[in-house]
Amino acid sequence: MIARGTHFGTTPPAPPEGPAWVTRIDPGDGATGVFRDARVLACLSHPADAATVHRGSFRVEESGGAEVPGELVLSPDGRLLIWIAARLLMPGVEHLVTADGLRDSRGRQIAPHRSRFVPCALARDDVPG
Repeated sequence: MIARGTHFGTTPPAPPEGPAWVTRIDPGDGATGVFRDARVLACLSHPADAATVHRGSFRVEESGGAEVPGELVLSPDGRLLIWIAARLLMPGVEHLVTADGLRDSRGRQIAPHRSRFVPCALARDDVPG
């Protein structure tokens, strides 16, 4: 069964007019038990202006305020930001995800976003299977 709203071989519908925002974040706000090598994914309501996607506009920090080094990648359609840590995340430490200063492809501000998650002691490779 194909989910309603799924588009195959066609261009998906244009996003609604109005302000742009982060529609989904993974790991979700308040998540615990997140793998130490997890990527942070941010889905956007409107394509981002690639010129505004940088460390200052999207970052992950430990609870003490230290920025976690990482790489930020924008999907070809501009609607998905992927943050990849340069090192394993600290287990048991709250991490803050901040998106602030992003603009969409039409120059409109993407509403600021903040969320938090806590990694566990494991990375994906630690789990058999």
